[in-house]
Amino acid sequence: MPRGKKTDNKMIAKIIASYALTNSYNATAKKLGVSANTVKNVINKQKKDNPEKYAKVCEQKKEAFAEQANEIVNKGLELLKRRYDKALKYEEQLEELIVLLMNADEKENDIKYQEKISIAKKIGKIQLNSLSEITTSMGTLYDKMRLAKGESTNNNSLMIQMSDDIKELSQ
Repeated sequence: MPRGKKTDNKMIAKIIASYALTNSYNATAKKLGVSANTVKNVINKQKKDNPEKYAKVCEQKKEAFAEQANEIVNKGLELLKRRYDKALKYEEQLEELIVLLMNADEKENDIKYQEKISIAKKIGKIQLNSLSEITTSMGTLYDKMRLAKGESTNNNSLMIQMSDDIKELSQ
């Protein structure tokens, strides 16, 4: 005998759409406030009753997600580009300002040591980020672009180059 309420068509559509993106019964269940068994039953029924329609919906959702992810990644890349261009343009001037600030005599300019430190930190924030921050942000964006396209983020290729002498011997 069935328990609980019957899942309506609107909820079934939401379950299919969510599962197409997450590929997880638990994540879909948590997101939509239904049980994992309900999600599993709906998905299995859709796969059995309408395999072509289910596959098409999944593909559409993945394509929509990939498109949205690409837009976000492109915005992130543009933001990084502007940030790096600006930082590179003013890098030398900012370093000079920090040196001048730290060498300023407290009595002449009436700037206390803690104020100097605070100003230097603010100037430092607009300087170019460290190499590790740059590579981490670029790596993260690269991974997201690959994942959005359904591609692997691992470099699984192996290339061996042999000298001509070894190539001749191998024939």
